Amino acid sequence: MAMKNAQPGERLAVATDAACTIRIGGRDADRITVVAVSREGAFQPLERGGAPGEWRLSTMADLGDQAEILLYIADDRTGGFVNDSYPVTVDFGGTSYDFPKPFDQLAAVIIAEAYMRDGGRRVKVANEGYTFGIEAFARARNFSVDAIPGRQRRDGNRERWEGGERGERRTAPPGTPLGSGSGVLVAPGIVVTNAHVIEGGSDFKLGRGKQALTMLAVDPLHDLAILQGDVQGTPLPLRNSAAIWLGEAVLAAGYPLMDLLGADLKVSTGNVSGLKGWEGDVARFQFTAPIGSGSSGGAILDEYGNLVGITSSSLAHGNLRDRGAISENVNFGIKVSLVHEMLAASGVEGTAVPLSTDNNRRSLVGRLRDSVVSIIVSA
Repeated sequence: MAMKNAQPGERLAVATDAACTIRIGGRDADRITVVAVSREGAFQPLERGGAPGEWRLSTMADLGDQAEILLYIADDRTGGFVNDSYPVTVDFGGTSYDFPKPFDQLAAVIIAEAYMRDGGRRVKVANEGYTFGIEAFARARNFSVDAIPGRQRRDGNRERWEGGERGERRTAPPGTPLGSGSGVLVAPGIVVTNAHVIEGGSDFKLGRGKQALTMLAVDPLHDLAILQGDVQGTPLPLRNSAAIWLGEAVLAAGYPLMDLLGADLKVSTGNVSGLKGWEGDVARFQFTAPIGSGSSGGAILDEYGNLVGITSSSLAHGNLRDRGAISENVNFGIKVSLVHEMLAASGVEGTAVPLSTDNNRRSLVGRLRDSVVSIIVSA
């Protein structure tokens, strides 16, 4: 069978009732789930094929008028990117195409958009997606996260899909590493991180020293969690009395991609690029300091080292084709005022740390080494 190279943006004409077979030929193919998503947010898992890394759709008509086909790491909490699973080939009714590999490291990749035009079926080739995986895709589109096949649940169970059927729920054995993230020391022995960092876990430890942490409170709606433990270091001052301002210089500190970049603290710089989050969310703001997977829960600071937010998520080359644009370096932070309110509601007491007025960059970063921590999450 002849193989054709599909180009990003190319539109392929396929038969309306043609079958579709997707073959994943790279490593970690067993970690990939393939799903079609309608414009209304209905997730339709494809069927497992007879060979490893093979997924099938019996007829393209099942996709309706419009749907996107995605590949994603089902267990992206343990790291990894879809890029490593290429080459990806797609067969439509007997014609095979070699699909383009994404340029960026993505844990969820939109490989194609299927739609109807003038009574015929068309497929637009794509290679865009989300560094933070399928949940970032769902949240960006305002789709239900609970509808995602293979998503890890808050109770630590993971739904597996085989042949389009819901498989048996399985729980990871105790002690199984689930992932890592960042946290911020905000009071003696008190660490704030994202709720999604600890989601599904029951055992939490500091990356340095491996001291145990216990969960005091979690707020999934605002993506915040409070942990407590024997944490050495100086709490960061919370700048909750002065609002952030558009264009303000900020630093982001955390532990991204520890398996690739090492377990030492990473600091990047940028500015506040928007005073609201996705779709006008007033609890969040936008910033441009580069971050990566594992930065979640880390600190966003003003030029003096005062905490103004908690790193939450990123919109990496988001699929905004309907608006005719591609976004770059759009990151979201949770405003520190919510951290202050959650600490008060959880009964966390402590002497307020005076705001810093020292903007010497070297001493500022030195203080962060004791105040921003890595968190290891296990089942």
